[in-house]
Formats: sequence, structure tokens, C-alpha cells
Amino acid sequence: MSSENPNSKSKPINLVLVVLILCSLALNGFLLLRTSKQTTQILVMTQQVDTLAERKADLQKEVDLALADLEQYKGRSASLDSLLAEATQKIEEQKNQISRLILTNQDYQVLKLRYAELQKTKNEYLQRLAILEEENKKLRYENTELSVALDETREKNETLLTKVELAAQLRIQSVQLQAVELRSKGKEKPTDKAKKTDRISIAFTLAPNSVAVQGSHLAYIRLLNPEGFVMADAGLGIEKFKTHQGQELPFSKKLEFVYTGEALQREVIWQQDVFPAGTYSVEIYVDGHLSGNQKIALY
Repeated sequence: MSSENPNSKSKPINLVLVVLILCSLALNGFLLLRTSKQTTQILVMTQQVDTLAERKADLQKEVDLALADLEQYKGRSASLDSLLAEATQKIEEQKNQISRLILTNQDYQVLKLRYAELQKTKNEYLQRLAILEEENKKLRYENTELSVALDETREKNETLLTKVELAAQLRIQSVQLQAVELRSKGKEKPTDKAKKTDRISIAFTLAPNSVAVQGSHLAYIRLLNPEGFVMADAGLGIEKFKTHQGQELPFSKKLEFVYTGEALQREVIWQQDVFPAGTYSVEIYVDGHLSGNQKIALY
């Protein structure tokens, strides 16, 4: 009877175990390699995202600094604001171009060139803004000088015109008020008695004036009673005229006359039934200007 060798049975089993171990090692190696590649890809992607964010942040920082330099001119004048808006638009356009380059992962040297162009644009506009501001200052100074000169000329003209107007005004040399008593046969007798007064004569003399306007002129006579009220024709009611200053005043009589530049005398008569005792005043306005006044007392 023959006997079997125990080692002959264990050999196939050991071979299988070795194969299994080798397969396991190979699988683990494959899995490890794949995991390593995935990790590397994730790291690369993360690094790319970080780089993109950093470049975007750098771009925004560059733009903010450029705009901050330009903003110093904001609000100084309409022309400066207009040029500033143009500069801002130009920088925003360059910013958008650089943003597109960042997204396409352009070489950093290319981005540096674009940043240099952005800085150049800012500096050019800063120079243009500074020049424009100096021109505005010069123009404001010239305008101020011109305005001062115009104001001085206007003041001189107004002063001259005022002097001419004053010189051309008709002036009254003298005013005489006389209470008159009417006697028989139409005879007149001066009086200072209120009870005897039938009328008041208002006579005035215009001074000669070679620069006054020759032709028709108007005189308004205001006769005020002792109470200070303007005496008016009851039949006509109270009439008013406008003074040179635009004030409307009631008047007693209106007298139109022709002036030729020579001295001129005129007389107006105010007649009524009763003259109360007291002081009567007269004001004479010629062409709207107060030219003369006088008073008379009746006892």
C-alpha cells in the first residue's frame, strides 16, 4: 500500500492564495493611483479657482484705485463731470476686457500689459482733467474781471443817467399861495381871514432848463386842507396820478403846459364856498416828480 505526500495537497492551495494576494495588491495599487490622480485634479482645480478669484480681486483693486484718483475732480464743474464720466466709462470697458482675459486663463504677462494700458488711460485722463480745471479757473477769473468791469460800467452809466435825468427835470423856483376875497364888481383883495376867503391862488414859476425836454408837460397840484386831506372837486370825485416812484396819489388840479426851456409862470385857482380856519398846504408834481410846495395859514 502506497502513502501520499501531504505537501502535494497544500501546493495548489498556496498557489491560489498567492494569486489572490497579488490581485488584491494590484487592485489596491490601481485604486490608490486613481485616488491620487483625483486628489491631484481637485488640488489643481482648487488652485485654479483661487488664482481666478485673486486675479479678479487684483483687477477690482486696480480699477478702484484708478477711479479714486479721478473722483477728486467730481462736482467741481459741469465740464469736469462730463470728462470724468467719459474716463469712468473708458476704464470700465478696459476692466471688462481684462475680466474676459482672466476667465480664459490668459498668461499673466498679457494681463500685465492690459493693466499698464488701464494705468495709462487713468494718467491721460488725470492730465486732461487737470488742464481743463486750470482752463476753468482762468475762465472764471476772466469772467469775474469782466463782470466787475461790466458792473463798474453799469454803475457809471446808471449814475450818469441819474444825473442826466435829474438835470432834465423841471424845477420850480418859487410857489406863492394867496387867499383872495372877492369884492363887488369882481375886485380881488388878499386876505388871511378864513371867513373872508373865497378862493386860493396857487402861482408857481418854473426855472429855465436848457437840457429839459421841450414840449408838453403835466403838473399835478395837491391842495391839502388843515386836516391833511386832499381837496377835490366834488363833481369829479377823487382822481389820482402816478408818481415817478410808482405811487398813486389823489390830486386837486391838473395843469398841462408847453415848456420851451425858458422860465415859465403858471397859476391855478381853487375856489369853494367855505374855507375852514387852519393851515393849507400845496404840493406840485411836475412829470411825476415833486417839484415844489408851500403853506398858507388862514385865521
